[in-house]
Amino acid sequence: MKYILIDDDPIINLVHKKIIKNADYEAEITDFSSGKKALDYFKKNTNSQGEIVLLDINMPEMNGFEFLDELIKSKNINWVQLNIYILTSSLNIKDREQAAKYPMLKGYLEKPLNINNLMELTH
Repeated sequence: MKYILIDDDPIINLVHKKIIKNADYEAEITDFSSGKKALDYFKKNTNSQGEIVLLDINMPEMNGFEFLDELIKSKNINWVQLNIYILTSSLNIKDREQAAKYPMLKGYLEKPLNINNLMELTH
């Protein structure tokens, strides 16, 4: 399984990588410290499909919702083929409400990722 982590906190990305590897040692994991870098990746890798994308909301430069908006606007990214989940520490109900407006989101998870959450995503 391929995973894309998008979070500006390198420690969180490291923890989430370890959790994923513990559950699936063959997992391919790519992480990005910003939505902009992840967007550039998807623009260059237009054949991306089936990846599980774990997206933080609160990031500098481009937050998770701005990332989703740009993903939708991009003509050469087939976002329908991606499995995108919000993975955030935000407890703000407005964030959940805003996330519900994006049809491509498969779910909304609270940090930190754990084995149970991960198993639900992959099965």
